[in-house]
Amino acid sequence: LSLQDASMGYDQQPILQGVHLSVLAGQRIGILGADGQGKSTLVKSLVQQLPLLHGRQVEGKGLTIGYFAQQELDVLQAGDTPLEHLTRLARRLQPQAREQELRNFLGSFRFLDDMMQQPVGTMSGGEKARLVLALMVWQRPNLLVLDEPTNHLDLDTREALGMALNDFEGTVLLVSHDRALLRTVCEDYWLVTQGRVQAFEGDLEAYQHHLLDAARKRRESWTSMNAELPN
Repeated sequence: LSLQDASMGYDQQPILQGVHLSVLAGQRIGILGADGQGKSTLVKSLVQQLPLLHGRQVEGKGLTIGYFAQQELDVLQAGDTPLEHLTRLARRLQPQAREQELRNFLGSFRFLDDMMQQPVGTMSGGEKARLVLALMVWQRPNLLVLDEPTNHLDLDTREALGMALNDFEGTVLLVSHDRALLRTVCEDYWLVTQGRVQAFEGDLEAYQHHLLDAARKRRESWTSMNAELPN
């Protein structure tokens, strides 16, 4: 997909402007930037939860997007079990799927035995996140857009997610503060800062130097401004 002179934001108030970017098949892109700079605005616009304020988004033929965000946990039904959630989805997308196939699939996401029959409302945040990821993967998207997928996951599940994303043959856009996951999964990076989105030429170490340099410039600007104030 591609964005052409796109502006993004809320209630006609742009947060990001002049965005010209393309996502190519098979790319693994990490989205970098400080909190509040517009990373979630970018991904919500890409998955069309937010309409563009200006510009165009052009999608390739056959594009299927799987989107994970923390608020997606709210779509789960507290009284239903993981097996019931997946069965409902399978009836819509793959009605020929057998129950044992669904059980095996849930087992690959560590929903074993009694956990398949456990009401979602009694599960931890990490278990709910795993279920949302499982339901998303079942739909077989060719583009995964993940916004902070590891916030509720334990270390073992984070490592398993990294391995699963590396085995995934499609395209990945990943917003995460988890440097280990970014380093494991991503080959390219976008930087969201000061109302712009641009390709970042460098790795995570270069991004760390970029942050330190930006912090130094802010300190120097603040020192210079205070030095000019009258006593």
